[in-house]
Amino acid sequence: MPIPCTPDLRWRLIESALENAAPDLLIRGGKTWNAYTGEVEIADIAICGDRIAKVGTWSAALDAATSVIDATGMIAVPGYIEPHTHLSPFCSPLSFAERAVCHGVSCVVFDQLMLALPLGPEVLERVTTALSQASLPLFFWLARTASQSRFRDEEAWFGPEIVRRQLESPSYLGTVEMTRWTELLDKRTAMRFLEVFEQCRSSGKLNDGHFAGARTQKLAALATTGIRSCHEAITTEEALDRLRLGLWVLLRHSSLRPDLPVLLDVIGKTRFHDRLVFTTDGATELRIDERGVSDGLISLALERGVAPDIAYRMATLNPATYLGLDDDLGAVAPGRIANVNLLDNLNNPTPRVVICRGRVAARDRQLTVPAPSASFPWSAVYRTDLLCVPAWDAARFFLPADAPNPFPAGRLVNGAITRVAPTALTASDKGLWPSEPDTLVLAVTDRSGAFISRGIIQGMGAGIDVIATSYTTNAGILVLGRTPEIMAEALKRLRRLGGGSVAASTDGKWVEFAFSMSGIHSTCDFSTGVEAARRFSDLLREAGYAHSDPVYTLLFLTADFLPEVRATEAGWYSVKDDRVLFPAESLSAPWRGRPRFCMACMRPWTTFSAVSARYHCA
Repeated sequence: MPIPCTPDLRWRLIESALENAAPDLLIRGGKTWNAYTGEVEIADIAICGDRIAKVGTWSAALDAATSVIDATGMIAVPGYIEPHTHLSPFCSPLSFAERAVCHGVSCVVFDQLMLALPLGPEVLERVTTALSQASLPLFFWLARTASQSRFRDEEAWFGPEIVRRQLESPSYLGTVEMTRWTELLDKRTAMRFLEVFEQCRSSGKLNDGHFAGARTQKLAALATTGIRSCHEAITTEEALDRLRLGLWVLLRHSSLRPDLPVLLDVIGKTRFHDRLVFTTDGATELRIDERGVSDGLISLALERGVAPDIAYRMATLNPATYLGLDDDLGAVAPGRIANVNLLDNLNNPTPRVVICRGRVAARDRQLTVPAPSASFPWSAVYRTDLLCVPAWDAARFFLPADAPNPFPAGRLVNGAITRVAPTALTASDKGLWPSEPDTLVLAVTDRSGAFISRGIIQGMGAGIDVIATSYTTNAGILVLGRTPEIMAEALKRLRRLGGGSVAASTDGKWVEFAFSMSGIHSTCDFSTGVEAARRFSDLLREAGYAHSDPVYTLLFLTADFLPEVRATEAGWYSVKDDRVLFPAESLSAPWRGRPRFCMACMRPWTTFSAVSARYHCA
């Protein structure tokens, strides 16, 4: 998809390339790495507007208005591209992008799921457009075609017509991450997705994939669906399997899955590297503060012996080509957008100077221009009245008498995966409750408090008393607690914040953070977000959390695609068996007291009259 350039600017580029007109900015005296040939040569870089006019010796006179950067002793490489990332809750999308610029990233591509669910299609269109227009780096979106946690009326958010309208926007590059990929292998569910994928392809945009756990025949079948890529390889052989099928392979190194040291071995096992791309896949604020963004991935690759030409292409020209932006991005070359990083040398990918869209945007990891996030009209663009944190008392959190006993609790085995661990429940006059140590009761609802789905989690941390958050995969409310009373207290605090994250340890320490934008993210600057994320993480780790990333652990407890048990709108759900182990309780008419989903086929009921029994299609 080309990035527009006016004829007037094209003519200025021609005149400057011929040295008939002076550029706006001249980078003089340095070397330039060529993304097409790998050559490193002394070359000046002439820039007009936001485009490169010339790469080579500038011998003509300059105007008084021309700015000059002395790049002697430095080497110019293209601005880095982050092709697949996700919103983080403790900062805003704009402040995330601003910090990414400080690490040399001049183009960021976001999954919009965490905005789509709380805002709805109409407000989402306004928000994504406004963020893309305001952002310091180039800022694009990928559209979801399904949720990560099934809910009633899902097609009103992700139906073909909704996605088609999103793809008409120049800020959208395609679709993203169909996590429920098994639905693509069943004609009853596949056809609406295949329609969307073809709409996307016909408009010259891409379909991004998510084939976690798919192997051999199923993986080959998924490669026929019109999806271009997958970032879910966790071994060298899985990466090779995807390459052999013609898929682009995004090598991931994220907060939750820091797999790059293993995946880099694929470089030595294939003769071609043009379909390999780096991604942080949603690194959190702490991860970026400690390890950087694309520069950190390049650095890790160089430390592991990857040739610089390969490593830098995997963060520049390769992702540009993957995204369909290689006519405009991915190289320091005439006509391309002037995203240029000036490095001390190729062994140190964190830039000294960042030129982003034709202007100096950062030096020594500090912005040199105003941060758009500081002046963005957040409340005017978003809707902040779309989250209703319910006012539940302690009695609501007890497991009812008909709950399975022992209960199929989910024990965390890493930051994302649970395994079933039967747990005994003790009865009282108020209901059932677990008595085993290191056990937290879970309660989930949507943004209106229309239901409660209950479960039990073990292995979160023996010293954690309670956590409540509105940053969840279903965009609703999640509460984990040791007692009903502490869960009610945490929910009360979350309601007072208007959404966010609240946590307490068993020694009485509390932390509270407001996510003022619809309960999904804050509007603070990145440094403030880092400190908030660190306080949240520190409390949980001091209380015994021992996994990779607590933010993602909490986020995915409401997902319906990760093993083994999760809390969804249907209830406490076994992912592998596609079966509800304990139904959610409906709290609003006309569903009050009845299952919201068929317990046999996992489809939502369409009308109240249909709910005559526990099963309707068995």
